Amino acid sequence: MFLIGKRNTLGIVLLFTFFTLILSSCSPRQNDSASENEAKDKNVNNNTMLPPISPIEGEFEQVYGWIQKDTICYSAKVEGVYKIYTYNIYTGKHIPLYESDTELSNVMINNNKLLLYSALSDEEGEMHIIDAKGSEILSRKFQSYETDFAWNPHNENELLVTTFTKDWESKVFTLDIQEDVLNDFPVSTPFPQWLTTENVMYLDWDQNNPSLYAPLKIFDLETAEEKELELPNIYFIDQKNEFLFTLSSTGNEEEAVYSFYDIDLNKHGTIQVPRLSKFANWLVPNYAIYQDKLITFVPKENGNAETYQDGFELIEIDMNTGESKKIFTDTELEDQPIQISSDGKYCLFGYYLENMLEIETGEITPLFSSNIHNS
Repeated sequence: MFLIGKRNTLGIVLLFTFFTLILSSCSPRQNDSASENEAKDKNVNNNTMLPPISPIEGEFEQVYGWIQKDTICYSAKVEGVYKIYTYNIYTGKHIPLYESDTELSNVMINNNKLLLYSALSDEEGEMHIIDAKGSEILSRKFQSYETDFAWNPHNENELLVTTFTKDWESKVFTLDIQEDVLNDFPVSTPFPQWLTTENVMYLDWDQNNPSLYAPLKIFDLETAEEKELELPNIYFIDQKNEFLFTLSSTGNEEEAVYSFYDIDLNKHGTIQVPRLSKFANWLVPNYAIYQDKLITFVPKENGNAETYQDGFELIEIDMNTGESKKIFTDTELEDQPIQISSDGKYCLFGYYLENMLEIETGEITPLFSSNIHNS
């Protein structure tokens, strides 16, 4: 799932600067409400988007992703209050969901639930979980400088929570949302992820001896057994829609190998693409998953991520076969955060997810007026 954070987490910088939207003037409303409804219905039937978005009040801050295939979630700051809204891209309808007096540093969307997290200080943060109508399900504070969450895709009432101190010492917990019970996770490793209902996977990095790769391990929560998979040279993993994918190396350090597995760890497709190196690791390009497809950016050439200027291609990979095809766009894209709608028609992308890409046509539309600037 897509995670947005404000602070550095183990060297990964997730940018959160605020920018202000100068409200555009409202378009004239039709006097005949029946004609207005007819126009909206026509837009829906013709699959016509209605950008740019103008927040119904306040200063736009951030898009957080899709809450439904035709509805996105965004925030605005209104007289010092941070408000969350949904916005239907076809009807143009805004619905307020939630408001907070403290700045939102993390928002995750999981089916019919939203997780909102605010850093109250350098030592404490507060999490709220709400449903799709804005009703609060759970509220809890954590003693933490930085907090990472991983929702169980097989059980929406369960979370993995990793807390960090300023010195990046980590603790991992499981949180039962329905019962509001927090338990220690038996393995102390940052960023574990769910593989199945009872199995958790993680890369077992050696904190005392940094390396470019780490063994992939699976921990069974029922039996407390840990096993290591014989998959060499892995440096990244993720899982969604019954697929696990890894990024690894072969003998050629200039290429990244994407490998795809089902949750029983049977291998499906694989593909090799150019790779960019960083100071102490490898660049993991932004990506999004829908159904059995992975959308990701691929550099045109291998090289150093800090000096690379040759551009990226946006490709779609079939995780069953490893076959890929380029997604053509009307302008060249940079490697920036991306989220795709559940029907695969549209992609949000940009550091604030402020742009919309129509996959079939390659047309790119800013969701907001051009008068956006960083505050």
